[in-house]
Parts: sequence; C-alpha cells; structure tokens
Amino acid sequence: MDYALEHVAWEPCILERRPDRTLETYARRKLGVANPAIGYFSPVPWMARGLIDLHPEYGLLMHLDRTVSDLVALAVSQENSCRFCYSAVRALLWAQGMPRFRVENLERELTRPDLPPQTAAAIAVGRSQSRTGPSGARAAREMLRRAGFSMDEMKEVAFAAANTDFSNRAHTILAVPTRPLERLPDQLLARLFRPFIGRIIRKHTVRGAATPLSREPSPPYAGLVKAYAGSPIAPALVQVLDGMWASPHLTRRCKLWMLAIIARGLGCDTCAPEISHCLRGEGVAADTLTRVLDHLDAPELDPTERLLVPFARETIWFEPAAMQRRARALRDRLSDPQVLEAIGVAALGNGLCRLGPMVDQP
Repeated sequence: MDYALEHVAWEPCILERRPDRTLETYARRKLGVANPAIGYFSPVPWMARGLIDLHPEYGLLMHLDRTVSDLVALAVSQENSCRFCYSAVRALLWAQGMPRFRVENLERELTRPDLPPQTAAAIAVGRSQSRTGPSGARAAREMLRRAGFSMDEMKEVAFAAANTDFSNRAHTILAVPTRPLERLPDQLLARLFRPFIGRIIRKHTVRGAATPLSREPSPPYAGLVKAYAGSPIAPALVQVLDGMWASPHLTRRCKLWMLAIIARGLGCDTCAPEISHCLRGEGVAADTLTRVLDHLDAPELDPTERLLVPFARETIWFEPAAMQRRARALRDRLSDPQVLEAIGVAALGNGLCRLGPMVDQP
C-alpha cells in the first residue's frame, strides 16, 4: 500500500532481534496477537513491557472513543515521521476490518475540513503536543475544552499522544524494520487469516476500569502520575517507571541527567523541578546542575553521562535517518543493552515531558 511515510529515509536496524519467549508470550496474552518488534527490545525488558503496557486501547482508556485514539496515534506518528508506528496503526486498522481503500485514504482523512469537531480537535492537539510540546499546552487544552471534551477525555487524548511520542522514538531511533508491516496487507496468508486476527484484536481491545494506586508514587513524575489517579493509566505509568529505575544498564544518575536535559530542552516546568530535585538527592551540586543544563557537559560527568547527555538533547527534534546514525555511533562506546536503555529513557522522557503540562491544571 502506498502511504504518506514510505519515502522517509530509514537506516538498517542498529541492533539484532533477540527472540524472548517470555516477553513474546506476554505480548500475545496482552494484545491477542504477536508483536513483531518485541524481540528488538528484549535485552531491556522494562522497555519491551512498557511499549505493550502503555498502549491505550488495551485496558487504559475509560472515556475517550477508541477511533479518536487511533487517529491521534496515526497523526502523531505522521508528525514524527515514524514509519514503523504509522504502518503499525494502518495494519491494525486493516486487520480489524477497515477496507483497504479506507486505509489508503487515511492521510486525507486526517486533514479533512469536515471531520467531527471533537475528532479534528484531538488530532490537532496530538500534532501540537508533538510539534511544540509544553509551550502549546494551554492553547491545546482550550481547544479540547471548546470542542466539548470532558477533563477525563482531555487527559486521555494527551496520554494517547504522549504514548505515541514514546513509541515513535523507541522504534524510530532503533530503526526497527518497517517492511513486514508495510507489506502485510499484500500477503496471502495475512488476507486469509484477516477475519480471525480481527476478531482476536477486537476481543482484547477493552475499556479500562477505575484502578486505585497501590502506593504513593515516587518522584520524579509523581505529580504527573497523580494527575491520573483513579485511572488505569496511573498504575501503568508507575509500573513502567519502576522498571526503568530498577534496570541495571545505566545508573540512576545517568537516567536523571538524560531526563533533565529533555525537560530543559522542551521547557517543561511540570517535570523539570522534580527531576532537578532528584539529581540534587544524588549529590549533584547546584552549580554542576546549572552547567550541564546550560552547556551539556561538566567535569563532574562520568564518560557514559558525557555521551548520553548530548544524545538526549538530540532526541527532542530530529530527522529519523540522522538520529539512527547517531544512535549507531553509540555502539562503539557502550554495550547493546546500554544503547537500548538510553533510547528507552530518552523516548519515555520525551513522552512524559510532552504530557505533563497537558494535565498540570492551574
């Protein structure tokens, strides 16, 4: 199928796929079907699970219409030039029964002047959240309010966009191969099993139920998590964040430095104070914090931090192929799990910093 992003330059994947039966079984149980990309993230399990557990349609949305969420994901993936996620959403819609000609017209659908007002507003906000980040949050919230969204729906629109930003960066920076998904509707076996696959996907696509937090969330991002208190999104975020902090491939301080750089680069006044507070808790002096945030370097940084601080800054805005080459260069200095974890931390930080101001109400 021809589609809007097929001409986006895409490098070979920077890491080899490593099948992991446990993670593949987990993905199939959660999604109903195999996830073709999970093996690329298996060396860093929190990242693999996060890409599954934060998917909105599988038990996280309580209020937002699922079709609107799908279109937001498609629009954000187009905005970020993520060939993998864009083709994944298209393949998912096709597998669930959307006629091929309708899938092929989706690019035009996203910009139609006669879209329902709420759908048009959600798509515009998703694009804005990805393109401008925190600086456009107030206008984006007002746009959703005028379109008639409730506060709970607004938060779910913001989450759908933020999760797509996370997924886009994870798949794009790693350069996960896109051809298998792009060619899926042309494969005879896929067409034969399409009704069966569609039924399975629809069976696993469920509404979320009110879910309390089992404990007080820990900083950073505690305020963001609390904004979703009562929603299943909150414990899902806690689970992914806990996994990231517990993962051994990069130090906690290195991860905090990366997140701080992203928060500064995006101008996120919601997330930045918590991250800076955590860095001071790691023994970082105030002048060192200022120097690194201003200049992306300081004598106090260790060699890994010195590599990943500027890398984190580059993940905020980028062209896919150039960013993929930049990530490949890290393999000369870091282990494969370290490179993958760095991509995961940067991807999650970008999503959360774009989400924070959207749900941080005065």
